Amino acid sequence: MARGDGEGTIYKRKNGRWCGQVTVGTDPKTGKIIRKTFYGDKRRDVSRQMTELKQKLFEGSYKKQSEMKFGDWLLEWNKGRKNTVAYSTYRVYGSIIRNHLKTEIGDIKLKELETRHLQQVLNDRFDSGLNTGTVRLIYAIANKALKQAVKERLIYSNPSKGVELPTKQEEEKLHIWNKKQVSRFLARAKKHKYYMIFFLAVNTGMRRGELLGLKWKDIDFNKKRLEVKRQAVKTDKGIILKKPKSKAGNRVIPITNNVVKELKRHKIRQSENKLALGNNYKDQDLVNCNKLGEPISPMMAYIEFKNLSRDINLPEIKLHDLRHTFATLFLENGGNIKTLQQILGHSSITVTMDTYSHVTDEMLDSAAKNMDTMYKIKKASK
Repeated sequence: MARGDGEGTIYKRKNGRWCGQVTVGTDPKTGKIIRKTFYGDKRRDVSRQMTELKQKLFEGSYKKQSEMKFGDWLLEWNKGRKNTVAYSTYRVYGSIIRNHLKTEIGDIKLKELETRHLQQVLNDRFDSGLNTGTVRLIYAIANKALKQAVKERLIYSNPSKGVELPTKQEEEKLHIWNKKQVSRFLARAKKHKYYMIFFLAVNTGMRRGELLGLKWKDIDFNKKRLEVKRQAVKTDKGIILKKPKSKAGNRVIPITNNVVKELKRHKIRQSENKLALGNNYKDQDLVNCNKLGEPISPMMAYIEFKNLSRDINLPEIKLHDLRHTFATLFLENGGNIKTLQQILGHSSITVTMDTYSHVTDEMLDSAAKNMDTMYKIKKASK
């Protein structure tokens, strides 16, 4: 007896993979039964996709899947987000799509994309030495794009749901400098044109874009506070200033007497330069700018930092790692983890604790030693 629409079967193939078929209707011209076939390494993945299709058939929302290739959909999906996300995010997503997804599995049709295809890309990238964060980003982009494809009814289900992210046995260590290395770097960087960028990075934990978007009006020298209200972002139209990505990113950071002193010195030098250039100086009230008062390219700041640290022969770290250096030294000097969360602009304290668990673990060990001696009674002298 022929199966009705929505009925299906599932079985294991000789190659060990699972196969499932669901009857979706009949060809009106030939009367031939039309079935949708699903494949997967696990029975539950195939069963889930079949169930989702059956539900669509029951609701009457079934639609023939798109013939579009996965790579073409990724580019179209990312292009559609261009005006809704930070330009830097759009560019990073585009780079990930082109270099890791489109080149490997971009020619596979959306409707034929399977969990194993995505899993293989992630495993290959991970095995090649790509860091865990980038591997996770590759997955996140694929997952978001496929979710949208399901919403637009281009495919029935999201094959990324069955993917297992590869992880290292040992946690990746943060690349940071110790106090002596920081002091050595700042001493040599004192006369560098971007000294204030580097100095503030390691004294406030601000992100690169935030440092380049900081304005003098954001600083209260009397209260020793500065506000993070914007970030510099590179776009096709040049460098623009935008609001922080998240609510937590808009924050107040305490600054030390030493930071106040360095900022005041920097402001005097900047004022002298402004006076010398006259009308040629394009004043935007930026703390960190080029000689003409214009915003500094985030990439240029990164390159200058890299070159300078190499010249000083210090362990190689990224400009962003000065943020991690600040956070680590802050905690090692007795700083509160909740306060650090607010200073860094993390949306959750869990993010802060996970990122700097190496320090919090040491703090817990130290606390345990203190507790161990807390109630020890000295032996009475004879």
